[in-house]
Formats: sequence, structure tokens, C-alpha cells
Amino acid sequence: VLIDERDAYIASNLLNIKNSGANKIVAVVGAGHRAGIERYLENPESLPPIQDLRSVGKKKINITKLFGFFFFFIAISAFLLIILSGTPLDILILAFFWWFIINGSLSAIGAIIARAHPYSVLTAFSVAWLTSLNPMMAAGWFAGIVEAKKRTPSAADFKNIMNIQTTQEMMTNNLFRVILVAALANLGSVAGTFLGAYMMLLISGIDPREIISAGLMSLGL
Repeated sequence: VLIDERDAYIASNLLNIKNSGANKIVAVVGAGHRAGIERYLENPESLPPIQDLRSVGKKKINITKLFGFFFFFIAISAFLLIILSGTPLDILILAFFWWFIINGSLSAIGAIIARAHPYSVLTAFSVAWLTSLNPMMAAGWFAGIVEAKKRTPSAADFKNIMNIQTTQEMMTNNLFRVILVAALANLGSVAGTFLGAYMMLLISGIDPREIISAGLMSLGL
């Protein structure tokens, strides 16, 4: 949708310049916009009103971010309640250990499935425990950045990504590889968040109902 709106906006401006009396117009645009702009120039009646293209729409509620903030609140609250309930330090360390290992392992497995560079896999493993608690970050973003550094996409990768037809072509295109690494590392991290929270409570012998009750009592509630 965003690309189509840009195509329409550029085409509308080109037509305005043409209608103002210009004999020759030179426009430099990205290859991805060329077909859309030409389509609008050939069929100007299909152009949306320029006012609509210039207006800034109201920001929509991002369900993913809301979910991330909700889980962040729940996770932090759970850790605080564990501390307030007087849970022994060794249990807290054990709980954190499993949170770290499960989150990191599943995120790293996602990166491995995407055939990521070893440094990208290590990055996913190292940061997943933290990004799972922060809705503004994602393990896949960091893994993807490292992947892009180690296997920098070329101009040809950007040009050919829309023409990929086989799995082999996908995996030899560095741009697609970066996207895949980020996506699968994120997917693994999401799975690790839920499994890690469950295993953290199960293996450490923590009963969430008792923690909530003890924590609320400590707060005088």
C-alpha cells in the first residue's frame, strides 16, 4: 500500500509539471516504483485525489506492540512478585538460568534453520532473554543486523528478490537470507518466551498462585 501511494504521488506531481507547460521532464526513481508510476501516467483517471495522498492518516493501534507491552508487564510483575514473596536466591538464579537458556536456544535454532552466520546465531542466543522482556526490541532484529554485516546484500540481491522461484535461489540471495534470519530468530524467541516462562516456574518449583498471593500480602493488599 505504501509503495502504491508513493507511485501515485510521484505520478501526480509529474502530471502537474507536464500540465504546467514543461516540454521535457526527467525523473529519477527506484526500479520498484517504475511500473506503478507508468501505470498511473497511462491511466491518470485512476489517480486518487492529491489531498488524500498528502494527508496523514490516524495512527492505528498496533496489536503486536500492545501484546508485547502486556507480556512485558506480566513478566516484570512476576519477577517482582517472586522477589517480594521471599523466594530463596538459589531458586531465583535457577529460574533465570532456564529463562536464559530456553529463550536463547529457541531463538538460535530459528537462526540456524535460516542458515544464519555463526555470529548471527550467537547474537540471537545472547540477546533473546532480554528482548523477550522488552516489547521495543526483538532478537531477530539484532541477528538480522549481524547477518547483514557478515553477508551484506548486494544491489543484485535487491533487484532479483522479486524474481526468486526456487528454494536454492532464496538461500543464495543475501537480502532474503537476512529477512529469513530475522523472522525465524524472532519466531524462536516468541516460542522461547512462553516455554521459558512455563519451564522457569515448573523446574524451579514455583507455584504462580502462591507467588501472587505472597506478593500481594507483602504489599499489604
